[in-house]
Amino acid sequence: MQRGVRDPVVDEDALDEALRSGQLGGAALDVWYAYPSAPGERRQPSRHPFHTLPNVLMTPHSSGLTRHTFSARAADIAANIRRLAAGEELMNIVEYP
Repeated sequence: MQRGVRDPVVDEDALDEALRSGQLGGAALDVWYAYPSAPGERRQPSRHPFHTLPNVLMTPHSSGLTRHTFSARAADIAANIRRLAAGEELMNIVEYP
């Protein structure tokens, strides 16, 4: 896989055709496959102009965020700091190779 390119899950050609023809009533697009690969590089997220379609909602890879996301993260971090200080087992540990 190239740097800055995601493995596609959606056939963007088919999606574009379905949205334009009305076969698909709408789409909410949050994750893109073509990201800038160098600092300052500007690249369109798709070769299709989804942003021009009235039946498309686009977000900048943020659809999973809610108003509670950051406060919940802060609470988890604080709880792990408390556990560390108390010599208790930490929660939600991510192991790296």
